[in-house]
Amino acid sequence: MTPDVKPSQRNYVTELCRCVEMERKLLYMEAEMIKDKIKVVEHNTMAPKPLPLNEIATLENILEKWENEVLEMSEHQTTLLKNYLELSEMNYVLNHIGPLMGESEMTEESIFGRTTAAGGESGFIGRLFVLTGVVKRSRSFPFEMMMWRVSHGNIYYKRANQDAILQDPITGQDIRKVAFLAVCQGEQLSVRLEKVCSGFHVNLYSCPQTFDERMDMMLQLGIRIDDLESVMKKTKYYRCKALRTVSKQWESWMVQIRKSKAIYHTMNMFTLDITRKCLIGQCWVPDLDLPKVEDVLLRVSEKAESNVESFILKSDDSEDPPTYHRTNKFTKGFQVLINAYGDSTYRELNPGLYTVITFPFLFALMFGDFCHGLILLIFAGWMVSVEKEHMDKNSKNEIWAIFFGGRYVILMMSLFTLYTGFLYNEFFCKSVMVMTPYWMNTYDKETLEKFRYVELNPVFETNAPYIFGVDPVWALSKNKIMYLNSLKMKMSIIIGIVHMMFGLILSLFNHLYFKRHYSILLESIPQILFLTCLFFWLVTMIYMKWFIFSGKYTEVKRGAGCAPLILILFIDMVLMSTTKPVEDDCDAYMFEGQEKLQRFLFLVAVLCVPVLLFGTPVYLYYTYKKKKEEALKKISQFRRYQRRESDKYAEAKILKEIAKYSTPFGELMIHQAVHTIEFVLSTISHTASYLRLWALSLAHEQLSEMLWVMVMSKLGLKDTSSTGCIKIFVIFAIWAVFSLSILVVMEGLSAFLHTLRLHWVEFMSKFYSGTGYPFKPFSFKAILSNDSKDDNTEAMCKRKVVTYQ
Repeated sequence: MTPDVKPSQRNYVTELCRCVEMERKLLYMEAEMIKDKIKVVEHNTMAPKPLPLNEIATLENILEKWENEVLEMSEHQTTLLKNYLELSEMNYVLNHIGPLMGESEMTEESIFGRTTAAGGESGFIGRLFVLTGVVKRSRSFPFEMMMWRVSHGNIYYKRANQDAILQDPITGQDIRKVAFLAVCQGEQLSVRLEKVCSGFHVNLYSCPQTFDERMDMMLQLGIRIDDLESVMKKTKYYRCKALRTVSKQWESWMVQIRKSKAIYHTMNMFTLDITRKCLIGQCWVPDLDLPKVEDVLLRVSEKAESNVESFILKSDDSEDPPTYHRTNKFTKGFQVLINAYGDSTYRELNPGLYTVITFPFLFALMFGDFCHGLILLIFAGWMVSVEKEHMDKNSKNEIWAIFFGGRYVILMMSLFTLYTGFLYNEFFCKSVMVMTPYWMNTYDKETLEKFRYVELNPVFETNAPYIFGVDPVWALSKNKIMYLNSLKMKMSIIIGIVHMMFGLILSLFNHLYFKRHYSILLESIPQILFLTCLFFWLVTMIYMKWFIFSGKYTEVKRGAGCAPLILILFIDMVLMSTTKPVEDDCDAYMFEGQEKLQRFLFLVAVLCVPVLLFGTPVYLYYTYKKKKEEALKKISQFRRYQRRESDKYAEAKILKEIAKYSTPFGELMIHQAVHTIEFVLSTISHTASYLRLWALSLAHEQLSEMLWVMVMSKLGLKDTSSTGCIKIFVIFAIWAVFSLSILVVMEGLSAFLHTLRLHWVEFMSKFYSGTGYPFKPFSFKAILSNDSKDDNTEAMCKRKVVTYQ
């Protein structure tokens, strides 16, 4: 309501900044708890109420007290750790560098001896300097090389044999260091080496020159380290005690603060009336929930004993409303899949309703194994059975949250997989015989033992047709792959064309609802005709070939050898050429007059393209021209007679219409040309894209069969030795792990992603624009679960603090 007011100048920015500051203090203490591995006591409740204005100061004082106490103990602990690190490094240097010196004294006199100067006084030949300290192990080699280069080799350098693992007082991480001894001659060289040590952040420690002094220092360091460790334990104990006390109330405080912060952030969007005693705001409310909102406002006014009751009024607005789909725990997972593509335009058909059936069905076509579907069913059933325990919990495991959120999607996918697995006759790649097969055994026992696989030919004597699914005898045939390829490839084309046709029919309902009747005549009907004349005719030829030709027929022209190739018929139809027969004694077409019918269908499909290309732009150009003139007359009359502030929404609505109707013809033509080219080309590519149903189904079946033959059959079941009964348990475990990880998990995810693509690209592109924005009501549950916050709140509060100062 106040878009012109700066965020830092709004009414409740002070309270909002106080909430942000309290949240910062709690997050700081949470970080300190994580350092000491103290878990926050989780209550998993929304019970804590927002903070009233008179209680904010109380909680501020409590949090400030705890923050100061934790901060003081943390700083004290950091100081102790720094001292402990220095003493530990010094003790490490004495323990590992001292033995390198031995019992000798590192003095010039003891090394070089005395000499007589020119004046008869005693002196030294040169002056000796000793550098001892510790350097990081990762930087020790470059450090040593730099020392040698700077000194030109005039240095004695020695490293300790054993490294020391120390703790960084700031980060708390372990660091590996090594002690060193460097002896050089001359003050200038010593200064240069100290600069090198400073550049490598080396800690230098002076080492006593005599053996007795070194032993005394080591004794004193041991006593100081022991005393420091006891002080550190006490400090850490009191610090952890304070943090554990905070952890018991941390979640309740955070819930209260975030609720209050969300309320003040929302109240900043309101505006105060003239009396500064009433807040006025605008919001979107679903029509069905309007009575509930009015009832809540009435009850809260009575409870607060307000002199003026809170009320809500409907208002006209020029903006498009948000989209809100009511879902339950079953449909929510499917709706999330649709929203990941894009949110529906207001009142647009929601694909989530149809996805409940089409998504698991297409998935099951690619994942068709009864036993694999049974594993999915057990997993989904377990998640559904424990949903009450996990519904209100915010899991930090993202993978578990995704699976649990889509538990009903997995349940439906498993149920459909049971159906398609039974249809394909796949039970861990093995077939079962539930009824009398179609094929009769015409081979003797010796032939079957000699040849593991036989070739099935329908010319032989057969039984009644196998009523449901794939005949189990195909599992023993040589031409199994040829049969399954033909069956599943044609099945994919049929299902794909029907699925896309269903999407085009749904676009009719969108046009009817939005009263775009011109789109029905100029877009939907030509698109349906184009798809029907070309690809639905392809589906018709598939069914005709199945019913007209068969290996059982004695008539030559209706035999399997005379069946025309459907792909050749379709290509010749597009090229407007005559198809040649497969054999000399066969017919080129399935029925008389097929060639003329195909040319007519192709001509109709071609004529649909210019209608799609020019129809809509020409119609919209003349329609927009008339409506723009009417809108201009309306705005001139409006500005002449209407002067009230309340009419600004009506004026904005008219201006929006003028901008819409001012679209030039070239822009309309370009947009429609892109749309037409995309539809014509995508019709071919989308039809081919549905072949993934065939490819993934065949790949899943062959991979399952290979795993069974290579692991279970060869390694386990064929072992007839005395150890075979023990070996089979190990082989079965390996086969089960591979089946679960590869065939169920990886193949399942692959089929899921391909199904998602078929819905997003091939199906939804026919009728779904997805250019709307979602309805996001004010909800404490959503705010706390998503940890949502205004991105500008922190920066705004910083500016506000500067203003106060």
